[in-house]
Amino acid sequence: MIISDSVIKKLFSPWKVTVISVAVSVIIYYLLSIISGEEILVFGVIMSTIIPAVVAYPVSAILIGYHKKVAAQNLELERLNELNNKLFSIIAHDIRSPISGVHGILELLKMDALSEKEFKKYLDDLSFTIDALIQFLNDILQWSKQQIDNKKISRSVFETQSVWDQIIAIYKHNLGAKEIRLQMRNLNGKIYADEGSYSFIVRNILHNAIKFTPKRGTISITIEETENHTHTIIEDSGIGINTDNLDKILYSKEWVSTPGTDNEKGTGFGLKASAKYVEMLNGSLKIESEANKGTRVTVTLPKEKTH
Repeated sequence: MIISDSVIKKLFSPWKVTVISVAVSVIIYYLLSIISGEEILVFGVIMSTIIPAVVAYPVSAILIGYHKKVAAQNLELERLNELNNKLFSIIAHDIRSPISGVHGILELLKMDALSEKEFKKYLDDLSFTIDALIQFLNDILQWSKQQIDNKKISRSVFETQSVWDQIIAIYKHNLGAKEIRLQMRNLNGKIYADEGSYSFIVRNILHNAIKFTPKRGTISITIEETENHTHTIIEDSGIGINTDNLDKILYSKEWVSTPGTDNEKGTGFGLKASAKYVEMLNGSLKIESEANKGTRVTVTLPKEKTH
């Protein structure tokens, strides 16, 4: 049975324990004096007051301090366990698609039925994808370390183009396999956020857009600025999200996962985790979707305050 910190403080407050100890000690002294017929002495009353006071207060303070230490350790263990599960989910979720792309290229190369020109093209694609994947792993491991160390999110202004270049490189094969037309507007803008968190958020949204967009569909990525906010808009011509699933993604603790248009599997982790990280960045996540008409996801983040 775990007793909350507030209950411990109420039950074992040093002053409360001291007063109760002194009161009990004095009562016991009076009772023993009456039972034994001994005279009640001022010295006896003083000693029955001082001794429990001297003992009770420090012992109570030590016990409360010990409880606080144990409670803090338990909270840290819970945080690390939750973070451990989350990081495993992030790595598994984010790496599955690019690894699948690399595997697809390798399978084509193994068929040994390619012309020299095609072989060179696929080999270049493979090298490009692996380079992007290595950089991605370095970034996500660095970001994961910050999460493990429980460092506060550190916001800074950064160029979004490099973030998007890496993300698009990772999903290049997936986009090509489904012949998805990618439209990009104003990706060379600036965002005020934690770069690793921003990359995680938009990467997962794009992954979902690819997953639920049919062959020869369209995905557009746009960055728009208003006076106080920057909006990253990812819109697809996919199958959409029904109202029930949308509510679960945004408001419930349940993880929702449905197969993609090529029967791609998922865990339901991506969008829900993205919504959480947008909240941590003091932003908002808006999802507009209609069955068979596509989905529009808008990530709104506040701009840096200059005064």
